[in-house]
Order: sequence, then C-alpha cells, then structure tokens
Amino acid sequence: MSDTPAGRPFHGRSAELELLRSALRGAVAHGASAVLLGGDAGVGKTRLVTEFGRSAVAEGTVVLTGRALDIADAPSFWPVVSALREHARSGTGEVARTFAAALGDLDGSAGASASGRVEMLGELCGLVGRAARESPVVLVVDDLHWADRSTRDLFAYLLAGLATEPVLLVGTYRDDPAGGIPAVLLPLVTELRRHRAVTFRQVRPLPRAELAELLGVWEPDRPDLEPLVWAHSAGNVFLAEETVRAVLDGDPRGVPQTVRELVRAGAAGLSPVARQVVRAMAAGIGDVEHPLLAAVVDRPGAELAVAVREAVDAGFVVAAGDDGYALRHGLMSEVVAGDLLPAERIDLHERFARALSTHDGPGGAARLAHHWQRAGHPAQALAATLSAAEEAERLRGYAEAHRHWLRAATLPVAGAAAARGGFLEKAAAAAELAGDHESAVALLSERLSGPEAPTGLDEAVLRSRLARYLMAAGQVGEAQEAARRAVAVLPGDSADGTPGTDAARAEVLAGYATALLAQAEFSAAREVAQEALVPARRVGEPRALASLLSVLGFGAAFTRDGEAGLEALSEAVGIAEASGDPVTLGECLQQRAELLSGPLNALDDGVAEALAGAERMAELGLGRTAAVSLRALAANGMFRRGSWDDAERQVALAWAAAPAGAQAVEVRLARARLRMGRGDLDGSEEDLAAVELVAGSAGLPKLRLPLLILRAGLEMWRGRPELAREHVGAGLDVVESGIDDVWAYAPLLWHGARAHSEAVLAGRAPDPSGLRKHRSELVARGDRSVPALRAVLATFEAMCTAEDARVTPGADPGIWAGVADLLERLGQPYPTAYARLRSAEALLGARRAGAGTDELGRAASGAWELRAAPLLAEIAGIARRARAPIPELPATVAPLIRDRTPHTDPAPENPLTALTDRELEVLEVLAGGATNKEIATTLFIAPKTVGAHLARIFAKLGVSNRTQAAGVLRRYVPERGVTE
Repeated sequence: MSDTPAGRPFHGRSAELELLRSALRGAVAHGASAVLLGGDAGVGKTRLVTEFGRSAVAEGTVVLTGRALDIADAPSFWPVVSALREHARSGTGEVARTFAAALGDLDGSAGASASGRVEMLGELCGLVGRAARESPVVLVVDDLHWADRSTRDLFAYLLAGLATEPVLLVGTYRDDPAGGIPAVLLPLVTELRRHRAVTFRQVRPLPRAELAELLGVWEPDRPDLEPLVWAHSAGNVFLAEETVRAVLDGDPRGVPQTVRELVRAGAAGLSPVARQVVRAMAAGIGDVEHPLLAAVVDRPGAELAVAVREAVDAGFVVAAGDDGYALRHGLMSEVVAGDLLPAERIDLHERFARALSTHDGPGGAARLAHHWQRAGHPAQALAATLSAAEEAERLRGYAEAHRHWLRAATLPVAGAAAARGGFLEKAAAAAELAGDHESAVALLSERLSGPEAPTGLDEAVLRSRLARYLMAAGQVGEAQEAARRAVAVLPGDSADGTPGTDAARAEVLAGYATALLAQAEFSAAREVAQEALVPARRVGEPRALASLLSVLGFGAAFTRDGEAGLEALSEAVGIAEASGDPVTLGECLQQRAELLSGPLNALDDGVAEALAGAERMAELGLGRTAAVSLRALAANGMFRRGSWDDAERQVALAWAAAPAGAQAVEVRLARARLRMGRGDLDGSEEDLAAVELVAGSAGLPKLRLPLLILRAGLEMWRGRPELAREHVGAGLDVVESGIDDVWAYAPLLWHGARAHSEAVLAGRAPDPSGLRKHRSELVARGDRSVPALRAVLATFEAMCTAEDARVTPGADPGIWAGVADLLERLGQPYPTAYARLRSAEALLGARRAGAGTDELGRAASGAWELRAAPLLAEIAGIARRARAPIPELPATVAPLIRDRTPHTDPAPENPLTALTDRELEVLEVLAGGATNKEIATTLFIAPKTVGAHLARIFAKLGVSNRTQAAGVLRRYVPERGVTE
C-alpha cells in the first residue's frame, strides 16, 4: 500500500464521478455551473475531485485546483490565486502563459480595501473567462469551509459573471459535527441554492461491499482485513487507509497512532460529564438508546442533555435512530475503551448489564450476555447467552447463534461442565447452517474426542452429522469414513422398536445413504435407504424420512421409473417443509431440481425449481449454503438452454454470498463453464485451479467429473487435444471406480471423442479403444434408464459417432447436420452451433461450398448470439480458410479471448511477411506434419493447388524442403509452428 495519496489506486465512486462529468458537459453546453460536495472528514472528497480533475485534463480541460488554509489570516483569494500560480508554473499552452502574465498584477490588486477587493473579483472573473475561451475550465476549491470570505464570494461572482462560458466550479466542504452545512458557509449556500446551475451532493461513506472491493485493490492478499477495517472506519476512506497502515506496521488491532492521539486530545478537552458520556458509549455495543445511556451515566436529565450536546458538537457522538447515539467511528471506541482503567471498565459493563436487565430492545439478550461477561459475572452471562442463542436461531441468524453457543461452552460456570457437550453440538449445527463448515467440523470433532465423548447410539448420530459437515466442507474421504464409522458403532436393531432408537437409527442410515448418493453409488444408496425407511416410517421421523425419500427418488431416475422417483422427491419436499428443518429441505429441493434438469431432461422446469428453491432457502437463512447450490444448479441449466446472461447473474448472486466448501466449488465450476464459453480462458483456469485444491483426486464424482470435463474443454480451446485426452482418461478412472452417474459420464465421452478426432487431424493417433469400450457401456446403461435420460445419452452417442466421422475417409458429410437438428430440437443452442460448425466443415471438405457456407452462417449466428468467443474464433478460422463470406461474424474475434498462453512477436526482419495469407495458412498446416492431401482437406482446396502454394513458399523463404520451411515458421512465430 503506497504511503502517498497519489500512489494509492482510486476505486469506486462511479456515481459521484459521473455527476461531476455530467456537470462539466452541462457547463460546456450551457455556461457556468457549480457542484458543492459535502461530507465527513476523511470520507474521500479530495480523492474524488482529484480523480475527476485527472480525467478532465486528459480530455483537454484546464483544471485549476486550490486548497483553503485553516488559518485566521489567510491571504484573500488564496485558493484561487495559488491554483492559477500552479498552472502557470506547470502548465503549457496559451492559458498558462496568460496566467503567468497576469499574476503580477493580481498580487498587487489583492488589497484589504473594499475597492481593491471588488477590483480583484473582476480581475479573477475576467482571467477565468479568457481561459475558458481557449478550452473548458474547472476551478476546484478544496476545504471551502476554511476559505476566506473573498474566495467564498468569488463562487457567486463567477456564476453571475460567466453565465455563458464553459466553466465548472467545484467546492468541497466538511460537514459540521452534527452533519449539516458549516455555519461559515450558510450565507453562500443560501445564495447558491437559488441558482439553477448549482448542484449539492453529500459524499457518503462507502458501503461495506464497496469498501471490501477497495481493500481488494489495496491489499489483494489480505481479505482478512475487511471486518476490522469496516468496524473501525464504517466506510470512511481515510480511517480505512489508516487502519490498514497500522496493521501492516505491526499493530494487530489496527489503531493508528495519529488517530489515537487525535481522539485523546479531543477527549481531554471535554467537560467531565461529556467525557463520561463518551466513555459510556465506548463501553456500549453499537447504538445506545437515550434511556439506557441515562441509566448508565446516572446524571440529571438537563445535565446529561448538555453533556451529550457537547460530545456531539465536538464530533465524538452522532445521533443514531430515533432515540439513540453512537460514537462517530469504531476507532474512537477502540481508543477510548482502551484508555479505561480495569475498575472503570468493569463498573461500566456492570452498569450496562443492570440497566439492560430491565430494558427491552433489539438484541437485548446478546448485549446483556456481553456486559455480564465483561463485568465478571459468568453465571448471569450464561443465562443471557443461552437466551441470545435461542433468539438468534428463531430469527435465523445462524452465524450469531454459533457464536453464542460457543460462548456458552466456554464460560467458566460452576456445575455447567456437563452441559458443555450439548453446547458444542448446538454451536456446530449453527455453524453448519451459517455455511462455516470448517468450524462445524472442528466443534463436532472436539465433542467426539473430548473427556465426555458420547458412546453407543449418541456417538453414531453425532458421527453421522460429522459426515454431513465434512461432505459440505469438501472433505469427501473423511466424510465417507465418518459415515461408515457411524453405521459401524450403531447398536443392533431395537427388538422393541423404541421411538428414540428407531429415530436415531433412521438418521444414521439416512446420512449413510446420502453419502453414497453423493458418491454416485446409486444402487448401494437405494439399498441402505430401503433398509432405513422401515424405522423412519415406524416413528414418523420427518427429517430422516425426507432424506431417505430424496435418495430413493433421485436414484430411481437411473432405473426405468423416473416418474415414481419424481413423486418420491415431491413427497420428500413436502415432509421436509413441514418438519421445519431447513437443511433437509434444501437437500430435497436440490435433488428435485437436479432430477428435473438432469436425468428427466425437463430443463425449464428444473431451472424454475432451482430458482424458487434458492429464494426459499434464502428466506430460511441458508443464503450462504443451500441457496448457493441451487443458484449454481440453475446457472448450469441456463447455460445449457442458452440463457448465458441470466446464468452469469445467478453465479454473481451465489458468489456474493461468500460460499465455502462444496458450495464454493459448485459456483466456481458453473462460473468456469461460463467464462470458458465466453472466451475468458484465464478466468476459467483460475476457477478450475481453485476447484482442484478442494475437489482433488478424492473429490465427489459430481464435482470431480465436471472439473475434468471442463479441464478437457479448456485444453481443446487452447489447441492441445492430447492434454484434453489425459483429463478424459482421469475422468474414466473415476467412472471405473464404480459410480452410476451416466448423466455426468456421457459428456466426458464426447469430450474424449472430440479430443481424439482433433489429435488425429493434427497428425497424432492416440489409442481410442478405451473410449469405445466405455461408449458401448454407456449405450447399455442407457437402455436401463428412464426414456428422457435414454434420449440424452443417445444424443451424446450421436455426437461421438459424428466426431469419429471427422477422421473416417468417405464418411457421410451430412452426419453432423443430423446431430445439429437433433440438438436444436432439444433446445441446446451452444452444442447446436458447434454441430453446425462441424457440419459446415464436412460439407466444405466435400466441395459443397453453398451448403457449407449456409451451415457456417447458421453456426456463426448461434455462437454470436451467445457471445461464445472461442467457438466464434474457430468458425472464423474455417470461414477464412474456405474463403466463405459469413456476414454474421464480427470483424475480429481474437480480442474477445483472454488467455495467458505465451506469445512471441515475430522478429523485425521476418521472411514470413513475404507470404500471402493463404501461403501462410498452408505453411501452418504443413508445420503440423500434414501431407499435401491433409493440407488440402484442412483448407478446402485441391491437392494440386497445395503443390503450387508450396513451390511459391519454398522460393520466397529460400528453402528446399518441407522441414526447412516448417523450421522458418517455428523460428519466427514459435507458437504457430509448434504442435502439442
């Protein structure tokens, strides 16, 4: 982070910048106008006008910037004269020369007499007017509240005297402590408000999201700073900068010494009662209501009112809400509270606790628990903490509930040790609901390994829950082990079928079935679910029953009974909704939406279910977990049906929830798919690399297979089919581990077929036998699935067969057209455009130029509608090689693709510049090892024409054979002459 304001990158404030730019455009069009920007000290007014001035100068505007001095005897017109002097010194052109010539006369005119002052007003007005005839002028007076009266009068004088000149006046001023116009500016403001060309705007503190973005620009590797910086600054940019600087200088609390000294100096100047008010506010939590403050300070009403007003006027306290107060910034609380002696601090917290015991207000239990704890009364703190935890759960504030339960587990209360295990369980459950999977795992692991660790049925239930938490955290191997161990320690089936035993047994077996389902072991999951369904129905345990029906319903889609599966899932959703358990409901909604958009191929219904489910989960407080998974699922469905803009919006909403664990992986996979399709190969690579850190080689198949498929696709767009084939091979290893998910299996095989055909066309021939074996198995599995899934699998097999045709001599050139028509009927625009591209390629290769050009145009139209840059680039390449005019193609596609693959510029004296475009194309294909016949096929020309091109290429390059020609290409444009 730079030590100078100019060195720190400017970020945000787009609305305020646009206001200033719009005002400048208005001044150019209609004559002089003004913008006055008010705001708290340090909020960023100066940085804003500086950034605006920089952009205005770049567009040819003369920008004059002066700052008022905070001294009583500042020279008249100082900010304006100093601005003129600076421009005369550093500027260029006629305006700078005009200012330089006039400065001597201006210095002599600035007398104290009334006549001298009036003369000076006229001189300055005329000087600015003359400059405005050369170019628009922006005059900025920073800290207008400190400006001398003459400077303030000049604002009104310039507006009146330069009615038609392109002049924009900009003034910044600091709000008074109460947040209004400073008294010294009231006469000017009153006059300017009557002027139609004057705009007033408050520069507010940055919202938390924008502050987080700004911190990401300053310190991209320190996202941990955001909570502290927000607490200290509340969006004030100066305080944010100072907090970051203090942390980087070694203070973990981030309290800058400069701010500490300012606060201490200001507090020392307060009266004793006002100082007592400020100290009480520092010991409080957030806003403090007036009745509560009165009870804590315990001063007569009139005396307290005077003290509060003093603290407000001094800039320490601000009004908050209808009847409360707060310290202006969190840093003030840090400094004032840090200066309290232990006895003072304990006394204040006890006063707050006793006052809150009879005070009804928002978050009362949480505040009461805090104050009792800080006052050293753990028993009272525990009672209040339990109330606060229960209140937070009722309000679905699961992150807060997690903290309260954790505090309850750590309070040193005599006789409460036996309850500690239960508090840890509740803290873990709340952490999981809040999306803090790692904390949930850590807390439940501590519970299971502690001195009072449960045994028997209780242990089995907790280990089952631990498996669920581990799965959500992305720790798949550990989750499987926990689920198996939960079943292993489960006591035998109860002979008398007691409700408690049956309910626990159902929960453990339901958890195991869900773990198997997540591993795509559908047959095993159904067997366990069927076994657990008996005790679950016997006791009517709703959460376990809903989970089991969800497992059975989803697994049924991979048999011949998809409708029964959907009915089971709908029943599961109803039971989960009635149970009031949001986690189980989220699982059931996810499975139903996935079943519809996946195996049942009811894409629109699946997307609608996912979106509705996401909204419902957000309502229930699971916006960071289940809602994220459902939004990612909806985005994937939108991608398939071609609604890419909508998909990007859903991904952005999901990512904004700050997901962790498996949910973060799901969002990144969805985003990587979109980024790749749109040509952001760099961004896609970043997401996939992050997914690999979580999913790894032992990740869930439902995450691992999409990762490998996307990896293969990325390498294909980068022109590296052999690397793509390696990723497909890794995916086939996952499949051979025993999964039943043919839905994820099918696109993997198509990517393998595509990579194989591209490798063969590039002169390399990997062994396709493994792919063929898996394709035969896929068709056989499809015969055992529901009709909708069979149709999807048949489509992928048709695409694989068409890929084979690309490298099969004498293959029907119309095979891809049939595939494209099939995909179009299924409402799949992206693969349809790809199939049209391949259809065009085959038709052009068969010398059917008219039909091939038509197909290429349809491919371009579909790809351009999606803004699918890599696909457009391939279409453009074929159009160029075939000399096919395609009006749907943009003028250039390459800039749309962002990829970090290295590029080397040609050497200055490059013999390749002597080649025509067509000759260079022939040389590029030749360098890949192609024969004359293969070159002809690739470029859609006759072999005889290839021979003529090669003769001219050899002559121009001064070489005698193909190897030497390819060597020249590799020397001057390495990336175009190297084959992977």
